Amino acid sequence: MLTYQDPKNNFKVAKNAHELFTINLMIVHLFLALGLNKLFAVDMNTSIASSIAISLVVILFTYFKTKQLKDSDQEFDYLNWQLSLNRYKMLIGAYIFFFLSMFMGIFTSSGGSNSMDGHSISEAIFLLLGIVPLFIVILIGIIIGSGSIYSAGKGEITKKFAEKYLQ
Repeated sequence: MLTYQDPKNNFKVAKNAHELFTINLMIVHLFLALGLNKLFAVDMNTSIASSIAISLVVILFTYFKTKQLKDSDQEFDYLNWQLSLNRYKMLIGAYIFFFLSMFMGIFTSSGGSNSMDGHSISEAIFLLLGIVPLFIVILIGIIIGSGSIYSAGKGEITKKFAEKYLQ
């Protein structure tokens, strides 16, 4: 474990990367998706797809901020933004699985009997098949992100990660 020293001892920019990651998971995915679904009666496909679209904007912001910090002399800040950007890979994988299962449900729906929400049974099964891994990845990401906020606040980062991404 490498420990960086900061005379001001706040590491605010480094912590911002992990705070943005955690807020993206909690607010955008959990509260926005469920709020759209329950408060505004938007169907589950649309509410999750809209939360994914907003999350992709946050991921793009993180990508450009990481590239900006790579060219600066703020080594610890860059490493933390890169770490946050790397953590989005598991979330993007869950997005891809969600959309694949959603499209499989649409393509396999036979127009037969419907579930309680009006979708065909196969469409509802595939939708749930895509939501469960996405939800698990979101919960794991929240736990990992909160631990990273703590580590960044202490000025710590793993030696292996620092060696891999330092220029």
